[in-house]
Amino acid sequence: MTDRPTLLPTLRQVSRDTLQDQVYRQIREALMSGRFQPGQKLTIRGLAEALGSSPMPVREALNRLSAENAFEVTETSRLRVRMMTPDRLREIRDARVALEGLLAEKAVLLLNDADLKDISHLCDQMQQAADSVDVARYLWTNFAFHRRIYAVAKAELTIAAVENFWLHMGPCFALVAPDRAHLQRSMEAHNRIVEALAARDGAAARAAVTDDIMQAADSLARLIVKGDRSKSPVSGVKKA
Repeated sequence: MTDRPTLLPTLRQVSRDTLQDQVYRQIREALMSGRFQPGQKLTIRGLAEALGSSPMPVREALNRLSAENAFEVTETSRLRVRMMTPDRLREIRDARVALEGLLAEKAVLLLNDADLKDISHLCDQMQQAADSVDVARYLWTNFAFHRRIYAVAKAELTIAAVENFWLHMGPCFALVAPDRAHLQRSMEAHNRIVEALAARDGAAARAAVTDDIMQAADSLARLIVKGDRSKSPVSGVKKA
């Protein structure tokens, strides 16, 4: 009796999918953590070189992110980071206040000592970056700080919604972060967040997160009002 060939189910190519996911996550996290600016134009070749990747996974990552409204197409058919508008700024601010405040309150209920230690460490790193005006380090640590807190809440759908708003707001952080005064004011809110978590005070955690979000929106609005609107990638934003 001869062996009959065994039919295998259709399987995805793991290595290829993994690379695509890695490229997607890196670009997405770069957007959320302020490593791109509003209006910045992107090319597949440039991103592929920066990532050490071939163009194909970059193209597919950009398609996915375009579907999430992170990018828009210019008149010359090039992709650029979506620009901010006054209405979008207010909508994102209000949504973040509601959702991130909720996540902070949920985190208080589930927080353990290891979580608090990690969050406090990230806050200390953020303070060091603020003191030295190390903008790139500050922006990344700020992103990691908030993401670490919200992960404790174990609310995947809410976190996914929040990260969608970060895709739009993250690039704007690069515009306000070089302001030393803004960094220090922001750190006051971050320190209050840590204090509220340590005290297991959900209301105080929500209030501190709200203050942090409102300060960022206000700083962005004031920066645009003072700047040259015709040259600003976030032109026309009025104080919220």
